[in-house]
Amino acid sequence: REREREREARFSMTAGHLDEAIGKLDGLLIDMEQEAARQGLEMPSIKFDPDDPWAKERSPPPSYVGKVRCPKSGYLMTKPFESQCPMPEAFVKDNSYLRGMLKPVVKPVNQAPAQKASTSKAAKDDKATKAAPAGGVEDFAKVLFKVARVTSVECHPDSEKLYVCKLDIGGGETRQVVAGLQKHIPIDQLQGVLVVCVANLKKAKLAGTPSEAMILAAEFESGEGVAVKTLVPPEGAQPGDIVFLEGMQPAEKFTKKLSSTVWGGVGKSLKVKGGVAHFQDHAFCVPSGKISVPAPDGTTIK
Repeated sequence: REREREREARFSMTAGHLDEAIGKLDGLLIDMEQEAARQGLEMPSIKFDPDDPWAKERSPPPSYVGKVRCPKSGYLMTKPFESQCPMPEAFVKDNSYLRGMLKPVVKPVNQAPAQKASTSKAAKDDKATKAAPAGGVEDFAKVLFKVARVTSVECHPDSEKLYVCKLDIGGGETRQVVAGLQKHIPIDQLQGVLVVCVANLKKAKLAGTPSEAMILAAEFESGEGVAVKTLVPPEGAQPGDIVFLEGMQPAEKFTKKLSSTVWGGVGKSLKVKGGVAHFQDHAFCVPSGKISVPAPDGTTIK
């Protein structure tokens, strides 16, 4: 074993010396070629790589084939075969060549990721809402429409379109709602106002902020651009009043977490008729009267 160790040590030493010698030879050749180039002298054509121990064992190359050293990396290129070869770049002592190869998948540390088709829960729910077939009265009865009072309104810290609102929905219960009303309704026209909300939607996050309900509003074109108006409960309405359809009774129980498919079907049939919110041909009502909307007939409520 001791002899084997000595043999291995001598071999490693010899290999190390050989690598060092080859490196010095390469350096000497490069220096000679650079000096010749500076003096305008023509170097003799190189037919074989001096580092190739088997070069003399092969047949000599054709007259038009020769070795030309890359001035950037020192790599001996076989011309004309490597005239367009990118490999010399790989011998530069940095990672620029590898980064170039990986460019499609390498991203700077601080670069925001490219936007992709969203697979978030909120996006999936929105897709299901748009694809849902129109719902009937039995589906409307699953939706918990409630009168609520907006007790506070703040601009969302990360969005110029969103408000973060607090709603009193009756029974001592408060809900946080993220609403896209910032561009359309000033804070002083929303805070303290009675609105109608959907109170049993699944919780979602908008711009990273939890939203636990949805304020209903009508959106339409006006002379000044897009106008948005919230639904207006009648005089005498109170937070917690449940909305029902004219000529019908409110449901005794509601779905705890409304599916986006059911809500999508119901939402397709919410319209303004005669200044009153309707589901299909049925007016929105609370015990004190009908829910009005200051919007043109046919305007969609959402």
